[in-house]
Amino acid sequence: MWWKSERGTVAVLVAAALTFLLGLAALVVDGGGLLLARERLVNAVDAAALAGVQFLPGDPSGAVQTALDYARLNGADPAQVTAEVEPDGRTLAVRADRSVPFFLARVLGLEKGEVKAQAKARVGAPEAVFGVVPLGIPDQSLVFGKLYVLKVGGGAGQQGNFGALALGGHGANVYEKNLAYGYQGWLKIGDVVETEPGNMSGPTVYGIEARIRGHENCTWDRHDPGCPRLVVVPVYRSVALKGRDEVEIVGFAAFFIEGVAGRGNECYVTGYFLEHLTQAARGMDGRDYGLRTAKLIE
Repeated sequence: MWWKSERGTVAVLVAAALTFLLGLAALVVDGGGLLLARERLVNAVDAAALAGVQFLPGDPSGAVQTALDYARLNGADPAQVTAEVEPDGRTLAVRADRSVPFFLARVLGLEKGEVKAQAKARVGAPEAVFGVVPLGIPDQSLVFGKLYVLKVGGGAGQQGNFGALALGGHGANVYEKNLAYGYQGWLKIGDVVETEPGNMSGPTVYGIEARIRGHENCTWDRHDPGCPRLVVVPVYRSVALKGRDEVEIVGFAAFFIEGVAGRGNECYVTGYFLEHLTQAARGMDGRDYGLRTAKLIE
């Protein structure tokens, strides 16, 4: 009966081979499903953390609720998502779990797998900013929604200084271009820059009108995120200025350009102070003047 024994051995080997092949198939199919589910969960918590952290530090409850909403919109189960603001008040942590049912692995007695994801996003004041306008304001406490004069008219300046900065060069043409399109370079806290003396009425009007043109319906409390009337202004250490002088940058603030008024020596620019989140920034440990940047830290 040797052939019966051999047939039995073959059956065992075939069964073992099938089990092995099934295990490989389960690894490919169900393992791939786990990896895909985790990737989607990671994307969901990343998006949730970045969306929610924009409300910090002023509105912790809004940060948490926004994170939960974004996680749900990106496919996460609300019952398996948590979001909390960490003690520093500027970091938002989002965690999520998900059960993934198996397909082939069920034959091997495995019903499901678990995937987890966590993301942390932090908000802070930038240490360097790209694309600022060539207007500076002295260091002061700023009030949200208040109208400020960003460039003064004749008679209000300090010995020829009216609030303009020389960024990337001297002269009215450079000033006008920077006013219309933003300075195409980086400025950082601690940089010392020159002031641009003179009223420069014409370049001021042309530069500001270039920003407002096509966006006349925007207002300080209702505008698109990319509206060119939303500008970043360097904040400098307050000093008495004389002619072409130097100032040290201590931070950055965001303003909504309300308009330019006056002609000749009476030309001045006004803007509303805003709290704003920018991505054109580096560093997160600057002095907080309401302009902030956010990034994932975990």
